[in-house]
Amino acid sequence: MKQMTARIRVFITLAVLLPIVMVSFVTPAGAEHVAPQFFPDNPSCGDLVPGTTEFKIEPVADGTFTDGTLVVTIDVRDTAGGQVFDFTSNILVDAVFVKGGPGGNLYLYFPNSVTADMGLHAPVNPDNNTFFGLSHISFCYGLPQPTNTPTNTPTNTPTNTPTNTPTNTPTNTPPANHGCTPGFWKNHTGTGPGNQANAWCASYQPGDPLSKAFDTTDCGCDFSNQTLLSALSLKGGSSICGAQETLYRAAVAALLNACAGFGYPLSTGDVISEVNTALQSCDRATILAEASKLDGFNNLGCPLGGPAAVSFRGN
Repeated sequence: MKQMTARIRVFITLAVLLPIVMVSFVTPAGAEHVAPQFFPDNPSCGDLVPGTTEFKIEPVADGTFTDGTLVVTIDVRDTAGGQVFDFTSNILVDAVFVKGGPGGNLYLYFPNSVTADMGLHAPVNPDNNTFFGLSHISFCYGLPQPTNTPTNTPTNTPTNTPTNTPTNTPTNTPPANHGCTPGFWKNHTGTGPGNQANAWCASYQPGDPLSKAFDTTDCGCDFSNQTLLSALSLKGGSSICGAQETLYRAAVAALLNACAGFGYPLSTGDVISEVNTALQSCDRATILAEASKLDGFNNLGCPLGGPAAVSFRGN
């Protein structure tokens, strides 16, 4: 453990990840921003990234959690490869350690610390080539962020030349773009254990049928029994219907974001039109491309009661 700690100290000092002695079952899949590094046993944030504060979440479940400083919203979902999760936070996170099986995956972001990421997971179980179950998640935060110190550049002092001073022309500043994740909307219905106040708009409520906004029977698939709320928990898959599940999940969040009126890039009409056009194409690539676009918008930063002004660098 001392050897591992010393090497991570060198990385933080030089911002260069040196070779780390580690055990890896298979080459792990990368998250949205960084590739995970496997560490055996159960190290703490202090062991992995000295100088950080640790916020440990156990057991792992959907929801918004806080230690009084860091606020994180977690959205857990099942995939063909096993459980993964997305997160957003109110302040910069330097690293995330995902424990599962005999060790865990370290997602080290510093010095490019983040407030959102997607698709994080535990190490791969070599017995079935899927991810181990999520035992706990440790969020490591609090490192001082590097700053650029400008150099003094000599400048020539120009002579005074009379100039015409233009009048100020007022300009309209467009509203900042925002977007809340599917996990946020799942956890802000006002009902059920652990749910927070209902943030849904009056036009679209959790129990409304998915068909209120979107096609539900395209390409031989049938989602007519889904509600807007249940669609937020669809898992996706490798078929056309699985691709539609992925799109529905992003689409419902996009619909609610647009309806909220806080500056989402698309209107509700835009969302409905784009999603239904993609569904009707019956083309998996087209459907997933629309899902990816909406997912990027949904991670622009949530101003409604949860982590706000998050950064998203995936799209």
